[in-house]
Amino acid sequence: MKQNIKKYFFPCLLLFLALCLLLRPELLLSLWHKLWGTAVPVVLGIIFAAVIDPAVCTFEKALGRLLKKPLKGNGGRFLSITLVYLLIAAVFSAVVWIVIPRLIDSAALFAGSIDGYYRDLRLRYDSSQEASWLITWLDKLLDYASDKLPDLFGRTFSATADFLKSAANVLLGLVLSVYFLAGKEHILDFIRSGARSAMSPESFRKAARVISAVNCSLVNFISGQLTEAVVLGTLCFCGMVVLGFEYPLLISTIIGVTALIPVAGAFIGAIPSALVLFLVKPSSALWFIVFIIVLQQLENNLIYPKVVGKSVGMPSVLILIAIIAGAELGGAAGIMLGIPLLSAVYMLVKESIEEKA
Repeated sequence: MKQNIKKYFFPCLLLFLALCLLLRPELLLSLWHKLWGTAVPVVLGIIFAAVIDPAVCTFEKALGRLLKKPLKGNGGRFLSITLVYLLIAAVFSAVVWIVIPRLIDSAALFAGSIDGYYRDLRLRYDSSQEASWLITWLDKLLDYASDKLPDLFGRTFSATADFLKSAANVLLGLVLSVYFLAGKEHILDFIRSGARSAMSPESFRKAARVISAVNCSLVNFISGQLTEAVVLGTLCFCGMVVLGFEYPLLISTIIGVTALIPVAGAFIGAIPSALVLFLVKPSSALWFIVFIIVLQQLENNLIYPKVVGKSVGMPSVLILIAIIAGAELGGAAGIMLGIPLLSAVYMLVKESIEEKA
């Protein structure tokens, strides 16, 4: 009886979900979004724990070597978790105290200079018939912005509420990640026991292999993407300083943050950055676009394949598909899960094809 339940439970569940998707897709999607909204803190906690776990293990081993003997019970684990989170907090605090004030100053300086930049553009191009389209376009853009200003305030409140909700989810995820890391062995033993009781040995081995591949891809992808964003932002800042562009810190920060978006992040960040430089000096915007194209080629051919590409292990088009599907189904957390999940599936399918070839 027990073997029959194991044999038919998952096929019946998949058949039921397929029928729901065919007959009532809107009901299934609504249920999914509600469940996902509730599960986001837990998912973030699992992601944070998976990414931080290698560092915790490294600290735990280092403490054992330093003290000449392992700490009793969970003392070494708790101390390692504390040290890792203190290190993360120290790095975050350094960024806040060193970079953020200068970033705010640059943004405030630019905001206060917009009117002057616009007047200079008009004086420079008013007499030029060839550039009259530019002034007309800027006038329409300003009129559109003025018309949409009341809506902007309403959207600002909505965006603030969404931001606070996301911040609360991240905070809960961090708290849960501490519990997941502290009780990792007990949690994994419980999951393994439950999975073994509900699945056949062969299915359990396949599921364990998939989960291991997803975990490996998740850790490598997030760490690689963060490294790539820091490297690209730093290169952008150094290049802008050497070439004499305005607002290097502000623009390189935009490029670095948008570089967290896989594959096309730098180009997305280049649009508002070029607009900022265009208001200062149109020729600077043109040269900046050339600079970003060169930097993007450097990233695509040297940085991304070595830092992220090998860790993800799948073509860029599949990464874009994972981003689109993950964002639609689960937002930022869906993207973080979607790319490693698709990467693991791609790797397993590729291995299966190679074995049969």
